[in-house]
Amino acid sequence: MFLISAIIALLCLICSICININWINDIACYLGYFLAIYLVTFVAIIPGFNYVFNFISLLFNKKNKKSYNKKEEDVTILIPVYNAKKTIEETLESIEKQKYCGNIYINIIDDGSTDGTLELLKSIKPNLNINIIESEHNGKAAALNKGLQKVNTDYTITIDGDTILHPLAIRNIMNKLTTSNKKTAATAGCLFVKNAKKSFITKLQQWDYTLGIFGVKFVQGNYNSTLVAQGAFSAYKTKIIKEIGGWENCVGEDIFLTWQLLSKGYETNFSKNAIAYTEVPEKFKDLGKQRKRWARGMIEGFKKVKIFKSKNMSLKSKFLIFLNIFFPFIDLALLIFVPLGLIFLALGNPLLIGWISLLVIPFGLLLCLLIEIRRKNMLKEINCKLEKRNFLAFIVYILLYAFILAPFCLAGYFMELINYKKEW
Repeated sequence: MFLISAIIALLCLICSICININWINDIACYLGYFLAIYLVTFVAIIPGFNYVFNFISLLFNKKNKKSYNKKEEDVTILIPVYNAKKTIEETLESIEKQKYCGNIYINIIDDGSTDGTLELLKSIKPNLNINIIESEHNGKAAALNKGLQKVNTDYTITIDGDTILHPLAIRNIMNKLTTSNKKTAATAGCLFVKNAKKSFITKLQQWDYTLGIFGVKFVQGNYNSTLVAQGAFSAYKTKIIKEIGGWENCVGEDIFLTWQLLSKGYETNFSKNAIAYTEVPEKFKDLGKQRKRWARGMIEGFKKVKIFKSKNMSLKSKFLIFLNIFFPFIDLALLIFVPLGLIFLALGNPLLIGWISLLVIPFGLLLCLLIEIRRKNMLKEINCKLEKRNFLAFIVYILLYAFILAPFCLAGYFMELINYKKEW
């Protein structure tokens, strides 16, 4: 399926280049050929290639036969916390409600909290096997590594101090990991938004998590090359994580860890029915900070992991990581394209934003519909319902979300390239 999707996307790429030559010539009359080629390449041609590849991958994905591990293995959950007093109790309650027969051990690593988190943890007594580990404030990676040292089970799960698990979350993510092939080192869980009703910004992110992030992970997971086993909810084989030295002290410790696993020939997949809910930024400035951090993490991955020199990494993983190289160029192109397009349109010239360019919307909606079908089928399997989503937020998400976030992503790329100070 991977080869078919890549070949069809490549053929569409060639057709797209041929179709857009006239558009490039028209833009060049006003902006010159360099900018014309740049804008059309990174606003239309490359995103179109990604679109076709993802669409074909989703459309013809093979349904794997469901397999179940008769024995539910013991597992240790690592929860690094820093000032999580308001959320940690709800997180622990969700673990207590898990429908899982194996033993669950919990290592909570307090990373020097100053809001009374440690005192709260010592006072509560849930019906769980909890080990509280105290640490100075050294960052999330250091906290995870400190907790990893105390893990004696064959499997490890990481969650954040504000993550809420669906009752079947641990059973499903562990089943996916333990029934996958021996090369599988990590399984990413499926994250949705917990605080969607808080603001319009969280409503936007609700669409992002249910469409964008879910769709990308679904495709990557089918190729055993999930590029981020996110710290908010993922499962790992303990021995392998310890072998590579745990988490690197960096901005994108989960990105770096995942790429490191892939570079050593291991595989990572996605458990679409292992649902967890995470708190997302409620204010625009906080969302911007988060996306800067994610952007830095991607550049960090390219700097630290020798992706294309790896002899062990699969072709599928290299291809999917390679696509990330275009993200900074796409973000910059969007930042130039949209304002210029609106200026030309205001002057009565639909050179950039016109009826032809708006034809991409129906194709985008078609991809969204396909992702919705895959996600809803999965939710039915575990009898899980999500909160109703805001329609206005959907319109903004489709038309402007990538453009709105582009400046923050570009700032993140630049900050990492110049090695700007990092903090958790």
